[in-house]
Amino acid sequence: MKASSPVEVELYQEQAIEYFMNLPVWPEFNIHNQKIDGLIPSCRVNSWEEFDQVVKHYCENDLDGSYVFRGQKHYLWQLEPTLDRLVKGAVKADLADKHLSNFRLSTRGRLNDKTILDKDSELWALGQHHGLATPLLDWSLSPYVALFFAFEGEDDATWFEASGDCNNYSRTIFILNKAFIQDLGLGESEPDGTVLKIVEPSIDDHGRLVNQAGLFSLAPYGETLESSLYEHLADSGVDVDDVNEVSKYICRIHIPNKPDTRFSCLKKLRKMNIHHASLFPDLIGSSGYCNDLIRDAINSSIKKSESVQFDKSAEEIVKETHVSSPWAMHRLPNDVNGLLLQALIVDDSLKSKTNPSTLSKVVDDLIDFINEKAGVDWYKKDSMLARLRNIVRRSLRRQQFPDDFIDSATEALISKSAAMSADVESMSSKDVE
Repeated sequence: MKASSPVEVELYQEQAIEYFMNLPVWPEFNIHNQKIDGLIPSCRVNSWEEFDQVVKHYCENDLDGSYVFRGQKHYLWQLEPTLDRLVKGAVKADLADKHLSNFRLSTRGRLNDKTILDKDSELWALGQHHGLATPLLDWSLSPYVALFFAFEGEDDATWFEASGDCNNYSRTIFILNKAFIQDLGLGESEPDGTVLKIVEPSIDDHGRLVNQAGLFSLAPYGETLESSLYEHLADSGVDVDDVNEVSKYICRIHIPNKPDTRFSCLKKLRKMNIHHASLFPDLIGSSGYCNDLIRDAINSSIKKSESVQFDKSAEEIVKETHVSSPWAMHRLPNDVNGLLLQALIVDDSLKSKTNPSTLSKVVDDLIDFINEKAGVDWYKKDSMLARLRNIVRRSLRRQQFPDDFIDSATEALISKSAAMSADVESMSSKDVE
């Protein structure tokens, strides 16, 4: 990724915040930026907890399952099937036919039920859940399953700016009126890839579709779901220039992607029995479920360690500081943040040149990165240590930390963090046992 200057990063953040805050708040909709949302009416909620209001609206009286839901991890991602992403545009019929034919041939000797080969949509669905790039989009009848898929993965390393800041401002839920598409009556009478249709496979030998309340949409080859849907809405007399009217058929909800959002959201969903093990009835699901449990144990241990009382009291630390500096007025807490903040003061002269309030941002950035992205054994990995050094150095420079002490303060901070993380991992292992 091309390195971004601090000015570029700050500008990006300002633009992202401006975009998000200019979206109307649920239940109002608008098409604020077509480059981000296309022609799909969009809005925002202030937190993942507020998504419950959306669920209540769409599901309370929807006994027939008229609406389906899809979660996506990055707010810039549009409704684009994996095959469209592969060819960088709406896939054409000849390429789709060739791809499916290759897959049909490659399944020889690998299928117990060969009836699946008789219908293209069934074969596409089989491939979808085994890693094949397809023209299908996954949807779920459950809004909370969609919420799980929106938040279940960490922010990818490619989404981070050189500053260490993530450029993924929100995660999103798409809502589609599947009843309208089914009422068009085109699904069974026309070949796959020629009309907009909902695909509900009759075969589910891996159990995922049942567990995820899953189904698919399939747009005509050469078109996107939204362009095809708009065409049918116009033909049906729907005012496609009325954003609130179109939102009854398709819309997008942006949910803030904040620190700790993922863990708290997934923890609630796990209590609702929505987690890897329930949605993926195989060893992959079991592994994902256990990974989530150990992350929770680690986070709980970190919170416990923050409340541990250390030998040196806050009063003793204050006495050691220069009386004329801001540090003399700053009562360092007896917790993780306070000890890491003190680690930055590698020379007494820094007490008169720095302010603990501004340096707290450096510590906060480090802790957030370790908790969210570094992994439990980050301090054993040279590549992760190098990345953290760059993050800390940039953060110190942004806080006007004296240049002569940046390297030594960086090493001191990371060394202290590594020692504390090793203690936390040891505590966590005992808890799990």
